[in-house]
Formats: sequence, C-alpha cells, structure tokens
Amino acid sequence: MTDMEETLLGLFTEVAIIEHLARTRIERISDNPAGAGEFGILNYFNRTHPDPDTIGGIAWAFQEDEAYTLSKIASLEAKGFVTVTPPLSRDSNAVVFVTEAGREAQEEKIRSMAPEFEQLVAEIPSADLATTVRTLREIRLTLDHLPDR
Repeated sequence: MTDMEETLLGLFTEVAIIEHLARTRIERISDNPAGAGEFGILNYFNRTHPDPDTIGGIAWAFQEDEAYTLSKIASLEAKGFVTVTPPLSRDSNAVVFVTEAGREAQEEKIRSMAPEFEQLVAEIPSADLATTVRTLREIRLTLDHLPDR
C-alpha cells in the first residue's frame, strides 16, 4: 500500500467512525422524535437546500435508494415535519416540502446538541475545526462530482 493509499484509507476510516459516533449521539439527544436519518433530511432542507425537492432528488443527495428515502420521508410526514405532494403524472416524482414544525424540530435538535458542541470546541481549537470543515467540504464536493460507476 502506498503512503497516499494509507492516508486515504485512514481519512475514510476516521470519517466513518466520526459519522457513526455522531449519529449515535444524535439519536440519544433530546426528546425530539426525529432520528439521525430524519434529522439529516431536515438539515438538508434547512441548511443546504431550502427549496422543495423530489424524493428522487433527496435520495440522490444522500446517495440512497429511493425506497429507503421514501420510508424516512413517510416517517417525517407522519410527524408533521414535511408534506408531500402527489406526483402530477406517472413520469413525475412527488415533491417534498419542509413544514414549520420540521424547521422547528431541526432547530430544537441542534439546540439540544449544544453541550456536545461546547465540549468539542473546548477540546479542539475552533480554527482547527474550521480548517477541517473546509477540507471535508472540498472532499465532499469532489466526491459529489465524480462520475457514477
């Protein structure tokens, strides 16, 4: 294994472990009924994609199967966090809109994670965290634009 392969393997291993630990903590924090996957969708709408989107678009953004995404959307809809318009035709996809309750649930989840965030900043300088976020964003954007295999 080359040094670069070792570095990339280490990077993706650390990212996977961080994702698992963060997902577990999100699931345990607060009485907010949105689980980590549902929180991800609410976060998608509230932070990165404020416009309504199709189930297919959301699935693509998360690189998930549409059926899996649909199950999360159905759960969010049952909780009143999103509304879904029916497809206009067989060739169109249902459109998902985040509700005010969904926006509030996402904000509540973030507020409930404040002690976790404070502990991270106490352990790791904020400048280091900012640099890490920029680097991870560059990696994500590069991966987003790689051709599908």
